[in-house]
Amino acid sequence: MRKVSLDEFSIADLPAGSRERLLLAALPGLIGPVSLPALVARGQEGRTLLAIAGVHGDEYEGMEAIRLLFDELDPVKMRGTFIGLPIANPFAYEARARVAPLSVDGLNLARVFPGDPGVSASRALARALLDFVAAALTIDDLLIDFHSGSADVAFAPMNGFRDIPGPARARSEEAARHYGLPNLWCIPDSPGPLNAESSRLGIPTIGTETTGRAGCEPEDTAAYLAGLRNILAFLDILPGGHPSRDSRPARKTVNVVAPTTGFLRVSKRLHQRVTVGEELGVIITPFGDPMATICSPVSGTVWAVRSMPPVRIGELMFMIALAEGGPYQHQERSQTCTTEAAYG
Repeated sequence: MRKVSLDEFSIADLPAGSRERLLLAALPGLIGPVSLPALVARGQEGRTLLAIAGVHGDEYEGMEAIRLLFDELDPVKMRGTFIGLPIANPFAYEARARVAPLSVDGLNLARVFPGDPGVSASRALARALLDFVAAALTIDDLLIDFHSGSADVAFAPMNGFRDIPGPARARSEEAARHYGLPNLWCIPDSPGPLNAESSRLGIPTIGTETTGRAGCEPEDTAAYLAGLRNILAFLDILPGGHPSRDSRPARKTVNVVAPTTGFLRVSKRLHQRVTVGEELGVIITPFGDPMATICSPVSGTVWAVRSMPPVRIGELMFMIALAEGGPYQHQERSQTCTTEAAYG
C-alpha cells in the first residue's frame, strides 16, 4: 500500500488497467499524520467518478458501498476512472460520531467547506478535500457525496442535486436522474456542505441520504452500491448501456426545526403524507406537559423524522418534501399550531 500526498495525487500517474489501494497523506504539520484511505481503479481514457463517504464519521453505508464496488471493478473493462474515499473524516470516524471530538476542534466537517488551511483541523481538512476534488474532476466528471441519517434523525432514501445556478447544475441533475434511489431531491442551496461548495465551483455533483441511524443496514448499502453501478454506466465508464432515467419532478424540501428544548412526541412517521397545518408532533416537558405543538408548514411527504426524542432548540425534527406545485421555503423553519408554554 503506497502513501501519496493528497495534494500531489494525480490520475495521470497511475497506469491504465490498474487498481490501487492508497493512503493519501493530509494536513502535514497541523495536527500530526492524517491519512485518508483511497481506492482507485483506472481504465482507458474517459471520465472520472469520485465517490466520497464519511464526511460524517458515523455514516457507514456509503463507506461500505465504495469498498464493495471497488472489489468488483475490472479496470481492463473500464473506460475512465473510479476514485473512492470511504473515510473522508478520520477524526469523526475514530470518534464514531458525526463531528470531530472536542480534542480536535468539535466541528462538523459538513458545515465548514470550503475550509481554511490555517485555522483548525476540520477547516484545514475541508480545504484539502475541496482542493483535491477540484484538481481531480472537470465539468465532464462527477462527484458523489454520500450521506445518511444519524442516531438522532432517520431519512428516506434519496439522491439529488444542489439548486445552485451555474455550469454544473444541469449535468448534476441529469446524473441524479440516473442514480436510482426512490426519491429525487432538489437540494436547497446552503453554505458549508461539500456537495454545495463543489457545485458552486462548477463540478457536477450529487448527494445522497438514506435511513442511517449510525448503522449499516444491508438494504441501504445495496441501494447505494446499485446507484454507483448505474452512475458508472451513465458516465460510460462501464459498458452495458445507460440505466433508466427518473423523469419525475425533483422535489424541494423544507426543514422543520425545534422552537424550544424538550421531549418530542412524534405524530407522523417517515414516508407519511401531510397537509399544511397538520400536526407533526408535540414537544413536552420532563413532566409531560405540552410546550409546543409542531405543525407542517407545507403539504408534502415526510422525508426525515427525528428518532431520538430529546430535542434542543434549533435542531432538526422533520424534513418535508413539498407536494408538486407547492410553495417553497428554502430556510429552516418551525411552525407551531399552539402558543408555546413556558417551562420552569
